[in-house]
Amino acid sequence: MRRNKIIAILAIVLAAVLAIMGISGCITRAVLSRTGPAYEQKVDSVAFGFSLKQPFVPQYERIDTIKVHVDTSGCAKETGELQISILDENDKQAALAAIPISALPQYGWADARVNAKLACGQRYTLVLESVGCVDNGPKITFLDSRLAASAEQNGFNLEYAGMDVAYSALKAQFVYEVPIKMYEYSAYYAFGMMMMLMVF
Repeated sequence: MRRNKIIAILAIVLAAVLAIMGISGCITRAVLSRTGPAYEQKVDSVAFGFSLKQPFVPQYERIDTIKVHVDTSGCAKETGELQISILDENDKQAALAAIPISALPQYGWADARVNAKLACGQRYTLVLESVGCVDNGPKITFLDSRLAASAEQNGFNLEYAGMDVAYSALKAQFVYEVPIKMYEYSAYYAFGMMMMLMVF
């Protein structure tokens, strides 16, 4: 009898905690956007002021990480960093992340934690630039936008060193943190109840 009472109280507490978390949006899940398959091309340098700009429209309001594809096989890795910034429609900085060149993979995805809250449907610009390098720095991968642009990049072209690069899209992935739906909390509740039953 006492066991049933404890379980009933804990069940009510669990339901209340999950309801509060649901209202506040505390529990999130990652949503990843992707570019499609296409022939890869590379920008040889984003150092010495030759920045790479990719306009985009976020699909959700909270971007946790931006992944860009790099190749550092031919550059010095002792000094410098790859800066990834987000500018709003007025060219005001909304987020900035910096990855040391030494921490970049030789060939593959570089993860920039931006943790930015943006406005869905509004245009932003992703800016990549190498700073403090002794040479041209890492190469940055881009793709044919007609084949491979993500939903965020549709309708936009890359801009390199102030010039528009036709039919091009940065090879990038946007990782969002999205609050889970209210109905998904039932799974958490069921799991919590199972754990309580196992303990008691």
